[in-house]
Amino acid sequence: MQSRRALALLAAPALLAATACGAPGAAAAPTPVAGAPAEEAGVRVAGVGSAAGVPDVLRVMVAVESTAPTVEQALQDADAAARRVLDALADLGVAERDVQTVDLQLHSRSRPDGEQADGYVARQTLAVTLRDLEEAGATIGAAVEAGGEAARLQGLTFALEDDTALREQARDEAFADARRVAEQYAELAGRELGRLVSVEEQAEAAGPGPVPLAETADAGSVPLAPGTTEVTVTAHVRWALE
Repeated sequence: MQSRRALALLAAPALLAATACGAPGAAAAPTPVAGAPAEEAGVRVAGVGSAAGVPDVLRVMVAVESTAPTVEQALQDADAAARRVLDALADLGVAERDVQTVDLQLHSRSRPDGEQADGYVARQTLAVTLRDLEEAGATIGAAVEAGGEAARLQGLTFALEDDTALREQARDEAFADARRVAEQYAELAGRELGRLVSVEEQAEAAGPGPVPLAETADAGSVPLAPGTTEVTVTAHVRWALE
């Protein structure tokens, strides 16, 4: 009885929406299309495709932090530490375009009773892109060592400089997956897949993600494993039914 009802809904001038949930085309429900003529009755499905590649850049967050009795001294000490880090990166061949100041903070430090200031804290954060992954560990260690006790290694993220090829591959898989699911629904309804009506894309990049590291001045021994970076594309595709 339920099978006959589902087939009747498919044959009506309505849009059959299938949404991927966990697996491609995992759920489907008929959705009326207001004012749509009978010949535009169709099926809409979500196909999912993904492609993985080996990261080719490493993005590192390096900060320097200084505490001093006065604002001027805190800023001067933090600036001096930041310059040492920048000089070390330049000496190791990191281009200026791959180093950017992304944060600057200055705040007072209170005594435990919280009623009186006990000096000032200045902090600068640098975003560094490393392109030589084989030397990345040594470069990070040298930069942090140059910063001395003021240096803080906040975290790192592996990434792809250009994921165009991966997106194209994921897009191919997503569309093929959507078509496969749509053809199945058309067959269940006793119909044939007709013309393509619309395509909408939802893409996202995923990967190993940020790797938080302890704030330490001894980073040279940290092993770096790039793993893989994955790009996922979801294609929402609608076909007419004949």
